[in-house]
Amino acid sequence: MLALILFASCSSEPKQATLSDILETGSPEQEPAEEAQPTAEPAEPSQPSEPATDSADSATDTAEDPDTPYSSMWNVDNFSASTDLHADTLIEQAIAGLGFAADSVQGPNQQDRYFVGRHYIAWIDQTGFHGKINGIWQLNGESGDSLDFAYTEDGRALNMLIIGENGNGEFPGGYPGAEHAEFPNRTPEENDNPNCATTDWCNQYAHEEAADFSTDIPWWSACNTGSISWDTLLLPTTEESEPDAIKLVWEAPLVKEADGDGTFDGDDCHADWLFEDGVRRTVYLRAGYKLYGDQNHIDRFYQFRNPAGNPDFSGPMSVIGGYVITRWPNPHPLKSFDQWLKPEQNGFDDNNHNMTFHAGQWNDHRHEPVSGDEVFGWIAQPFSMSALPVRVAGRNAKLSNIASADNDDVGICLCGVHGGIEMGGGLLHGGISLPIAGGETSMEAVRRLDFGGATQPSQAFLYPAETLAHATGVADSVGWVANTADHSAGHMIYGPYAVDWQGDAGEAVFAMSIDDHTANSEVVVSIDVYDSTANQTIAFQNIKRDDFTSTGTQSFRLGFDFRNRTGHTMETRVYWHDKAQIRAEYISVDMWMEQ
Repeated sequence: MLALILFASCSSEPKQATLSDILETGSPEQEPAEEAQPTAEPAEPSQPSEPATDSADSATDTAEDPDTPYSSMWNVDNFSASTDLHADTLIEQAIAGLGFAADSVQGPNQQDRYFVGRHYIAWIDQTGFHGKINGIWQLNGESGDSLDFAYTEDGRALNMLIIGENGNGEFPGGYPGAEHAEFPNRTPEENDNPNCATTDWCNQYAHEEAADFSTDIPWWSACNTGSISWDTLLLPTTEESEPDAIKLVWEAPLVKEADGDGTFDGDDCHADWLFEDGVRRTVYLRAGYKLYGDQNHIDRFYQFRNPAGNPDFSGPMSVIGGYVITRWPNPHPLKSFDQWLKPEQNGFDDNNHNMTFHAGQWNDHRHEPVSGDEVFGWIAQPFSMSALPVRVAGRNAKLSNIASADNDDVGICLCGVHGGIEMGGGLLHGGISLPIAGGETSMEAVRRLDFGGATQPSQAFLYPAETLAHATGVADSVGWVANTADHSAGHMIYGPYAVDWQGDAGEAVFAMSIDDHTANSEVVVSIDVYDSTANQTIAFQNIKRDDFTSTGTQSFRLGFDFRNRTGHTMETRVYWHDKAQIRAEYISVDMWMEQ
């Protein structure tokens, strides 16, 4: 185990240095069922029935000596049961999967921090950020050289968070990285509308960070100017190492990072907290993580420190924020966490879709996105989101607040304004955890993100397209194709009439390609999973032309609940709408058991 231990006084100022400084002075220490024959083409598909800088070290740079592990040159905390060399290999693959250019200053670099346990890798970004986790990669929990990624996208290690999720080396435009945390202030500034004092907030305060807002959210982008640079190194204030865990904490001033005056002129951005008496004074926000060598979760900590001599410190709301999982309303196909939702203890209503979330079970939330934001707040219990109605590693997450008090504001947001699926809520509320007097610290809030689950399907089936039943189209060298000149609309694929699927849930993957993905946005095929025994469509999706991102083969995924369906005759179907040439290569089905 390699862990860097550095202790400092809790009241000390955070350590800052540019990478240029570091390079000048040296790094701080720091296998398919027999098929029944179809009797007729199925009916048209129906909807489912209700049930950068030169000084920054690039992430793709390698050590001068290829036999020298990252763990001796980079800041790696290896808490896995694998060698440093094997852990380094996994880190390299994770970083490469993000897709940052070799000369990018935004991607992972040698001065950032990397944690490797048996269940995840974490990239703790401390260049341009106060120790923010901008990457999590789920691992399979094995030991030695058997330790590997629990899931990949066509072999590419996939970040569980939003950064670089498409392999294009991008930060999201609507967030400062893969997590946000802000604290509203209701004291009007000189040029604010005084009525802001009776609204949610006048201005927003947070840690100053390098990531700019490029999305059109003017109150946030107003404070882009003057932010710290991407090569500013921000080391943890305290570190605590345990035999199977490490806790890292950063402390930095709470400063203005969103300008709500309506003109969005960026006045007083990055200035200290504005107290009710109109005087700005420094207040500190501590933010940290506890990372575990043999657990499937990460704990996130927040705490305020109000220096001696300051008036009482409080706020109208809380530290608002959370993890940003994927973009919205077009999530990464492996991270459609919006589709199945589960409150652990008490049910409640979803008024947007006229449905009830029942406690202790996966609720089908496959709906069209609402306009704007869909927010569930003050859930007051652990809450899970998943791409499938079972927990599959890397395809789900559970959020809970686990501090000694002030734990009820568990929340999720399908955020159309900022463009992400968020898991978070509020911590350290005014009137509960606050106020605190000068010279005091608040309680320590703790948010837990748990992302465990099965790492291997209980069954896996592969159905080449030409081996299934067809009502239109023709075989070719690749699979089965239908084109607008020679064929009529209908099911180009149906079957396999399988009776051997077993499990709690499944996922069908349809591998298809199109001749032209740019002409328009009309529906070209509809895919579904059909229970022939029950005469019930259990999963369905219309696919539009522009859902294809290229003319190459693309996978479209349908998750489905399979409880109480064992022994039923099952089909996977592709209905072709005679709008474009579509080629189907295969359909695969993975079955999963809930753990």
